Amino acid sequence: MVTKETKLRQDEAEDDVIEIRLSDLLAFLKQSRRAMLIGAMVGGIIGALYAFSLPNQYTSQITVLPEYQSKGPSSLGGLGSLAGLAGIDIGGMSGGADAIRPELYPNVLQSTPFALSLLKENVYSAGTNKPTRFDTYLEGQNKLGLFGWLSTSQEDPETPSPGPMVEQRGIRLTKRQEGMAKIIQNKITAAYEKKTGMITLVATMPDPFVAAQIATLSLTYLTDYITTYRTEKARRELSFLTKQTDAAKQRYQNSEISLSTYRDRNRNLYLNTAKIEEQRIQADFILAQDVYNNLSKQVEMAKIKVQEQVPVLKILEPAKVPTRKSSPSRVLVILSFIGFSLVMILIYRIIKHFAN
Repeated sequence: MVTKETKLRQDEAEDDVIEIRLSDLLAFLKQSRRAMLIGAMVGGIIGALYAFSLPNQYTSQITVLPEYQSKGPSSLGGLGSLAGLAGIDIGGMSGGADAIRPELYPNVLQSTPFALSLLKENVYSAGTNKPTRFDTYLEGQNKLGLFGWLSTSQEDPETPSPGPMVEQRGIRLTKRQEGMAKIIQNKITAAYEKKTGMITLVATMPDPFVAAQIATLSLTYLTDYITTYRTEKARRELSFLTKQTDAAKQRYQNSEISLSTYRDRNRNLYLNTAKIEEQRIQADFILAQDVYNNLSKQVEMAKIKVQEQVPVLKILEPAKVPTRKSSPSRVLVILSFIGFSLVMILIYRIIKHFAN
């Protein structure tokens, strides 16, 4: 049985509920149609100006298959056979896994040294036969477009650029170089697929020819970096052994000349002291000869080791000059501006309606 007090509470709760009927919503939209139409037109105009100020972007990509395997004696293949014929034992040259894993390769292309190296390269734009430094090309592209003045650097043009300076605290960059490095890190990306083991390198540029060139230059830098990283220790060992071999060769030749000269001078002498001196010089000659021969074998082993450590990046899909732009989608940009304008108009009208 519903009491009078309970019914009174229910009536008060119903009074506190705000009812929004479909007819009220349609009436509100009908009253706001003019403001919405004006907002859509303004948003569309601003969106069109912004969309057509954006330069076309072209994407070029390279797909490579990196070498990723453990290195053992069997991995030397034909080099091991040739070394065996030469009397060189390379059984102790086996190593572990690769020093740098393929999943770390994309990080190389996001580094500051890579950006600084790429800025010094020359590129050829569409319709031009003259090379242009990549940093100059980026500056020219950054100033194009209706809103190019918004992104131009405010750095004093009379201030001399100190350039990158490698100091004890790190690399010193100018504001111009720092901004260009960020552009390169956004424009050039790489991804490693664990399932297939392939690496996809993507370069996006306003010019299709420049995009293909930058993709190729990025792969060249990556290959050189990995090669230097994996062969650095072996090359240092080879350089050390080469210097030691040159010194041993000089000692061997000097000993050989000394022995020949002594024998020529003491050809008709039969004194025991002369024989002892000859044996001493001959022993020094044999020792120098053995040291030189052993170091020569080690140099050949080191050369084989350097060659074996060189990585292989097999290109599955080379860089192509794109024929179609990848971005921007100007229609999508204009629609986004129109939608944003309509939402802002509706929010303003709703706030104004409830305020009144």
